Amino acid sequence: MVTGGRSVEALIDEGPVKPLQWWVVVLCTLVIVFDGFDVQAIAFTAPVLMTEWALAKGSLGPVFGAGLVGMALGALILGPLGDTFGRKSAILISVATFSLFSLLTATATSYEGLFAYRLLTGLGLGGALPNATALIAEYAPRRLRNLMISLIFLGIPIGGMTGGVLAAEIIPYWGWEGVFLLGGLGPLLLLPVLMLALPESLRFLANRGVKREVALKKVLIRLQIEPDTVVMAAPPEATRSLPLVQLFKEGLARDTVLLWATFFLNLMAIYFLISWIPSLLVSAGYGVSDGAYTAVVLNLGGAIGPLLLAWLIGRFGSRLMLVIYFLCAALAVALLGRSADHLALVMLMTFLAGFFTFGAQIGLNALAASIYPTTARSTGVGWALGVGRIGSILGPVLGGVLLALGWAMPGYFGLFGLILLVAVLTILLVDRHQRPSYSR
Repeated sequence: MVTGGRSVEALIDEGPVKPLQWWVVVLCTLVIVFDGFDVQAIAFTAPVLMTEWALAKGSLGPVFGAGLVGMALGALILGPLGDTFGRKSAILISVATFSLFSLLTATATSYEGLFAYRLLTGLGLGGALPNATALIAEYAPRRLRNLMISLIFLGIPIGGMTGGVLAAEIIPYWGWEGVFLLGGLGPLLLLPVLMLALPESLRFLANRGVKREVALKKVLIRLQIEPDTVVMAAPPEATRSLPLVQLFKEGLARDTVLLWATFFLNLMAIYFLISWIPSLLVSAGYGVSDGAYTAVVLNLGGAIGPLLLAWLIGRFGSRLMLVIYFLCAALAVALLGRSADHLALVMLMTFLAGFFTFGAQIGLNALAASIYPTTARSTGVGWALGVGRIGSILGPVLGGVLLALGWAMPGYFGLFGLILLVAVLTILLVDRHQRPSYSR
């Protein structure tokens, strides 16, 4: 799309941020808040479920994994769907799916039912992240893209913190079911707002020609761009292949594989922490509320870490800062395993683990959005997250296996610290890192 000889993308990059662009940030952040709440709901309720259903230690590992299998499938399926049928449509489908099955999770009366509902909830959760990332990357000016992506991904720790606080209050009165009811009703109420107010991808509308011309003009008006001066050009031949194929063309194959490996390793560590910290703390002799509030501290660190990283990447680039974040993450996770005797130290190390692992992950999401062309951006982010979800599945399951085998906390936290050290190497070898976007 060009206007007066200049592309709409250039006008967005160079101009002031319009109200519509902030509106996209707010709506996508709300989607990810509910996403973060529903992802971690099973961790908040796990100690109570294990007691009420008389489950053995580590037996909820497959249930944690089921939700993450669903998230992997959702990212792999609904990510490309956003590039093909529109990112707004994919976001609406994702939100409707995880809302419905979160509500149904509250009705589960058996282990098998719980497993199935978490699997299906994960489908929607996995589709929301890549499409929200791609949509905001398109509407954000380059100088603020990392910050805006970091803001929407703050929804994950905000949802986790909110869930941890509410779970501690809700479970004594409404039981574990109340957590899933709340996790389903919130996004259900958000759906009509998204339908009315969230704009569709500009590139998607432009590539659909006259069929989408009216919708495109409405979005341009909201961006304060004169529609009559816009020329809708067909995408170049190089971008007409399937979105997935584009991830391996024009020298992208090496970076794609390395990015997938880094997503895999970091999400493996993150979801081990998310899934098992509350239960491990209870197993170490602390109360259920202590376990819930440890999840709050993990997510609090995860809310602050990405904001600092976005600023640091703007000044120093992504290669240096992601390497530093992964090194610090490895150290914090390893030290967490040696802090069990002191609650205050557990809280501090948990905060730092969240700060660096969540921060690095959101930096990776922004990096993926910058590496791939607009026509394959949802697919690029979605497949990176989808492959990463395989790691996120293995993390909780491996944690359950190690717990059942009787490993001590220094052992399994030390193992995940080593996993994060490997991520230092994979991210260092990526070629297309983000350069500093403003002067020091």
